[in-house]
Amino acid sequence: ETKLLIPKIKGGGLSSPTQRMGSSARRVMKFISLLCIGFLLFIGCNSPSSDAPPDVINLSDLDDPAVQNKIFNAAINETDLQFQRNPSGEKVFHAANEEQPYTGWVKNIRKLQQFQNGKKHGIYISWYGNWQKGEEGHYKNGLRDGVWIQWSPIGEKESQGSYKDGKRDGLWTLWDPNGEKDSEITYEDGRVLKSIRKSHTDSDKSGFDEHAGNTVPFAFVFRNSTQDKGQLGLPEDAKLRIGKGKINEIKYSPDGTRIAVATSIGIWLYDVHSGKELAVPGETGAVRKIAFSPDGKTLATIGNDSAVYLWNAVTGRQKRKLIGHNGSPDNLLFSPDGRMLASVGWNDGTRLWDPHTGEHKQTIFWKTPQNIIISFSPDGETFVIGKDEKLHLWDTLTGQHKQTLIEDKSKFNSVLFSPGGSTFVTRNSDGRVRLWDTRTWQKKNILTQQHQSAVSSVSFSPDGTTLVFGHSNGTISFWNARIGEREQTLSGHKVSVRCVSFSADGTILASADSYGTIHLWDARTWQLLNTPTDPATEDEHLAHHYRHVKSITNLVFNADQTTLVSQSENKTVRLWDIWTGQQKKILIGFSETVNGLSFSPDGETLVSEWNDNTIQMWDFRTGQKKKTLTGHTSTVSSITFSPDGKTIASGSWDGTIRFWNSLTGQQKDIIKENTKGVRLSYSPDGTILAVGNRNGDIILLDVRTQQQKNVLQGHTSDVYSVSFSPDGQTLASGDRDKTIHLWDVQTGEIKKTLMEHTHYVSSVLFSPDGKTLASGSWDKTIRLWDAQTWELKKTLVWDIISCLTFSPDGKTLACGSVFSRGNAFHAIRLWDVETGQEKKTFRGHTAHVSNVSFSPDGKTLASASRDGTVILWDVTSSTKTENEAE
Repeated sequence: ETKLLIPKIKGGGLSSPTQRMGSSARRVMKFISLLCIGFLLFIGCNSPSSDAPPDVINLSDLDDPAVQNKIFNAAINETDLQFQRNPSGEKVFHAANEEQPYTGWVKNIRKLQQFQNGKKHGIYISWYGNWQKGEEGHYKNGLRDGVWIQWSPIGEKESQGSYKDGKRDGLWTLWDPNGEKDSEITYEDGRVLKSIRKSHTDSDKSGFDEHAGNTVPFAFVFRNSTQDKGQLGLPEDAKLRIGKGKINEIKYSPDGTRIAVATSIGIWLYDVHSGKELAVPGETGAVRKIAFSPDGKTLATIGNDSAVYLWNAVTGRQKRKLIGHNGSPDNLLFSPDGRMLASVGWNDGTRLWDPHTGEHKQTIFWKTPQNIIISFSPDGETFVIGKDEKLHLWDTLTGQHKQTLIEDKSKFNSVLFSPGGSTFVTRNSDGRVRLWDTRTWQKKNILTQQHQSAVSSVSFSPDGTTLVFGHSNGTISFWNARIGEREQTLSGHKVSVRCVSFSADGTILASADSYGTIHLWDARTWQLLNTPTDPATEDEHLAHHYRHVKSITNLVFNADQTTLVSQSENKTVRLWDIWTGQQKKILIGFSETVNGLSFSPDGETLVSEWNDNTIQMWDFRTGQKKKTLTGHTSTVSSITFSPDGKTIASGSWDGTIRFWNSLTGQQKDIIKENTKGVRLSYSPDGTILAVGNRNGDIILLDVRTQQQKNVLQGHTSDVYSVSFSPDGQTLASGDRDKTIHLWDVQTGEIKKTLMEHTHYVSSVLFSPDGKTLASGSWDKTIRLWDAQTWELKKTLVWDIISCLTFSPDGKTLACGSVFSRGNAFHAIRLWDVETGQEKKTFRGHTAHVSNVSFSPDGKTLASASRDGTVILWDVTSSTKTENEAE
C-alpha cells in the first residue's frame, strides 16, 4: 500500500506573496506527485503481464518458519472465497461480501497460494501433517504453469516436470521409493508422446496364469463354520488379527448373493441372505476400488500401486495383472457385456482393457480425472467420459471419438443408459434432467427445469419404460421414458431422496433419504408398502423397519427379491427381509486408524487407541473386545498403563489427559492442559507422568496430586517421544527438530543433547537394564547409545522408523516402519541388540505401523497400524534373516 502524507497548514491562511507563490508551487508539485503515483499504481497493480501478486516472495522464502507464520497470519481462509464464472466459463474468486476479485494470499490448513484478480496466480505450496513439503509450483492466470515438484511425506522427490497453460508439457521424471528413476514421460499439450519405464522390466502384461497352483496370490481365503476366523488369512508368523481394516468401497455381485468389501487390508466377502462372513483377506494388500464382472466370475481391484488386478471371484486366485498406468488408478468399470474394463488413471488417461486376454486396447486422455463421470452403453460399444460441462463419447471397437456433448454453465453430475440402450439420461448441477437419443446423440426432452426441485437420484425400470427421480424436497416422480411425460408424484420422505432402486421384476421401488429412512413402494399402484419409524425416536441398537441413522448411499435388491441391502454413510450395511420389514443382519462399518497400543503389566489386556476418539480394551488371549472407553472429543494420541496396572492414562488432540480405571473402564480424572498431540510416559515408580507437547514443552505431573512438578523447556518443536530410564532419574525426549534431550528428572536440567540424527526423532527408549538408549528416526536409522557416556555404540540402517520397543530381557529390539511405498506390506523388524544383526522381519500391515509392544512374557509382539488393525506376532517362530532364508 502507498500512503501520501500531506502536512496540514495551521493558522488562518497565507498572507505574503512569497508564501502564496510557495503555496502554488507546492500545489503543482503535489498534483504532479499524485499523477505519478497513480500511474505507478496503475501499471503495477493492473498490468496483465505481471507474474505475481503485489506481495512478491520466492518459494524458497517459505522454507523459513518465520516467513510461513507471517503469511499464514495475514492470509484469508480458502473457505472465505466465493467464485463466479466469467463469460468464458473461468472461475473468478471474490472474498466474502466483496465485489472486487480477490488479490492476495489464501490459506487452508497446510496450504498457501496466491491469487491475483480473482484467479490463482503466483506461488502454490502445500505441506504434509509433519510440515514436510508436499508439492510446489506456480499458477498463471488460473492455470498451472512452469516447473512443479512433488515430494513424499519423508522428503523424497516423487515427480518433477513442467506445465504450460495448465497442461503437462515436456519431460516429466518420476522416482521410486529408493530414489531411482521409475519413469520418464514426455508430454505435449497434456498428451503423452513417449513413456519410458526405468525400473520395471516385466514385459508380461497379462500377469499370472490362473492355473499356476499355489504360487498364485489370493484375493481372499474362504472359511467354513469350524474355522476360527481370527486365525484365517493371516500373514506368516501372525497369531491373531484384531480389526478388519478401513472400508474403502462396498460392491454387490451381479446375482445379488455376495457383498465384497474393499478395505485397507484386502477383501472381505459376505453372504447377502445370512450376512455370514464367507472369506477373509488373502494376499492383495490394500484395496481402494473393486468391480465385479457382469457374469460375477471376476473381480477387478486397484490398490496403492499402479497395476489393475483381476481375480477369480469364485476361488480368490489371481488371474491377471494389468500394467500400464504411471500412477495408482482412481476408478474401475466393466462394460455391461463384460468385453471391456475401464481403469481411470491420474493424469495419464483412462485405459480400456480386454479382461479375458489382459490386452490393452486403447487409452483415452483426460487432463483432470478427479470426479469424472464414466459409463458404458449396454452393448459396450460406447464409452462415456466427462467432467463439468462436457461429455465425450468414444467407440470402443474402433477407438474413435464419436461426439462431444456440451452444457452451458451447468455440470453433468451423472449419466444413466436405459436398459435397451436407445436412450440415456443426464442429471445436471442446475437441477435439470435431460433425455438423449443414442442414435443421433441429440436431446430428446428436458424433463425437469431449473426452477423445479433438484433431482438427487435417478433409476430406470428394468424394462426401460419408466424413469424414477428422487428429489431434494423429499418427493419421488415417475416419468414415461418414451414420451418424457410425468405420470405421478409421491410424497413420503421428509428430506432429500438419496437413492431409488427397482426390484428385478420392476414391481417394487425402494427409496432412501438423507435421514436414513427407506420406503418400499408398489411400482404399479404407487402405494406405500411400509411405514418406517420416526427418525427422531429411533434407537440405533434396535432393529427397526427400514431405518439407518446416517444418510443412505446405496440400495440393492437381491435376485430373488427377498432381501434388500442398504448402505449408509458410516459404512454400515443392513440386510432387510422385504416381506416382513425386519432387519436380518447388520454389518457394522470397520474401524478407523489405530494410533497406538499398550500391554497391561500382567499381560492379560491390550489397549489400543483409535482415530474415532475411542480407546478399546481387548482380551489378549482371545482377541475379544472387553470395553470401549469414550470421553475424548478428538484423536487419542498416546496411551499407557501405570506400572501397577490399575490405571490407563491417555492423551488426546482435544487438549486433555484422562485417567481410567483399568478394571471397570470408568474415567477417574481429567486434566486440561490445553495442548494437542501429547506423548505420555510413566516413571518406573508410577508417581510421575511425563507429558510431551506439540509446543516443545515437557510437563512432569505428580500423579497423586495431578499438579505440575516441573516444566522442561529446551525443545524448539513438537515432542514426538518421551521415556524414563529404569531408575527414574533420567528422561529422554526426541522431537521434530532432529534433537534428543536427556533431562535430570529431579532438577529439570538438560544433562546431554544428542544431535546426530538428520531427520525427525520419532522414538526414544531405554533398555530394561538401563545401559542403552535406542533412538529411531525418519533418517532411516536406529542409533544405540551408551546410557552412561552417551557415546554412539551402533547404527542400524533400515527404513523410516516410526516406533521402537525392547523385549523384556533387553536382547531384542523391534521397530516399525512409516512409509514402505515400495512394498505392498509395511514391515516390522526384530534386531539382535548385542550384534546389531537382523533376526526377523514381519510383513502384514498395509499402512504406517504406528506402534509396537512386547507382551510381558516376551513371546508375542503386538503391532498397531493406520490400516485399522492390530496384529499379534509369534516371536518364538523361526528367526532366520531374510538373507539366510534366500
